[in-house]
Amino acid sequence: MKSKNPYVRMLNFMRASNNDDQGFEGCEEVMAYMHEAAANGKNVKITDLVQSLQFGTGPTVHRKVVELQARGLISVARSTTDGRAKSLILSESGLKHLEQRSKSLKAVLQG
Repeated sequence: MKSKNPYVRMLNFMRASNNDDQGFEGCEEVMAYMHEAAANGKNVKITDLVQSLQFGTGPTVHRKVVELQARGLISVARSTTDGRAKSLILSESGLKHLEQRSKSLKAVLQG
């Protein structure tokens, strides 16, 4: 039975999505953070993700970055301002993925 509560529908959608894609949990949040930062003209580094505290510890964040890179959703480039740091860049595929998820979630919430 389909719930009329949009919050319940959203949770069900998110649970179903995560079950379909084991190992991808938390990666979309990282991509959304990167997208928002880019919209504000900021480069994102792994240390930025760790310092934001919402994405986990260094090794956890690094695993998410490796997963996103392996899926072609982000790229990693040497920072233009600090040669030791790496900038994370949302790829065209990553942007399309976020847009698709946003449309799907909007459809679920609208019922």
